[in-house]
Amino acid sequence: MGYSKEIYRLAQQELDRRRNTARDTAEKHQAEIYSAIPRIREIQKELADSGLRAVQAAIYGGPNSPQALSSLRIKNQALQMERVKLLESARLPADFLEVHYTCPKCQDTGYIINRRCECLEKLLRRFAYRQVSESGGLGECRFENFLLSYYPDIPNQDGKIPRKIMAGILNSCQEYARNFLPNGESLLFRGHTGLGKTHLSLAIAYEAIEKGYGVYYASSQRLLDKLQAKQFQRQAKEDTDYQEMAENCDLLILDDLGAEYSTNFTVAALQNLINVRLTESRPTIVSTNLNTSMLTERYGERSVSRLLCSYRAFTFCGDDIRMIKRMEH
Repeated sequence: MGYSKEIYRLAQQELDRRRNTARDTAEKHQAEIYSAIPRIREIQKELADSGLRAVQAAIYGGPNSPQALSSLRIKNQALQMERVKLLESARLPADFLEVHYTCPKCQDTGYIINRRCECLEKLLRRFAYRQVSESGGLGECRFENFLLSYYPDIPNQDGKIPRKIMAGILNSCQEYARNFLPNGESLLFRGHTGLGKTHLSLAIAYEAIEKGYGVYYASSQRLLDKLQAKQFQRQAKEDTDYQEMAENCDLLILDDLGAEYSTNFTVAALQNLINVRLTESRPTIVSTNLNTSMLTERYGERSVSRLLCSYRAFTFCGDDIRMIKRMEH
């Protein structure tokens, strides 16, 4: 699975805006120059007429067709040269009347024949990451702005050095993102709040999106609210199928597991989602503030066993970075 329908809609909307802007600007230039230099309007009309005659000569042929085409070509070149000189006299570039698309390759359509243009690929990645990062509420999270200096470099009460541990987790996450595949392993991020679990999740998401993979990020509360609303038809029908996205995206990031309001439905829905993605070898990144006993109490031993045994687990440590930043400001 690649990008969602919403991502494609946003990208197409931007392409339409670019294309319309380019055409509107060209029409404005045309109106301005026709008013200032009427002769250019006449040249444009003569070029259009000679172009039509050239097409007719090429289609219908005749004994004099080659000579007619040569004559039209010479006339067109003379008209174009006259137009260039008139534009130069007005201190305007020779291509002033042309439509200047943002992407000349596809003329802002997004496609070259039946292949997606590079400009569309860039837009899809941009909107996909924007959606992910906005959902995460942390803006643009990258590996390069994950600062190890926030983690203590002296042993904690367990004798562990948080900065050293987090440096290892950072390196592992970078390697995971660098080698990401849609049938790769799943990750479990554990630790207290404010230790960078969401930041590293979104940094991985960014790298995966850059590779062209479809990523869906959601807090457990938000996703389960969506699934429950659909299950019990509490909201008007949406275009986005959150169940399908969560089950079939190339990478699912389920943030803050355990913060949601727990019901029989939410527990069953989470169990089903975890099982489906594991069965179909689709990677998931789960982050939680709960320890093993809390997870077991909430979701049951079977689900927690699958998380601990089938996911590669990382335990984050250190001090609450959000609190540190708040104190700094």
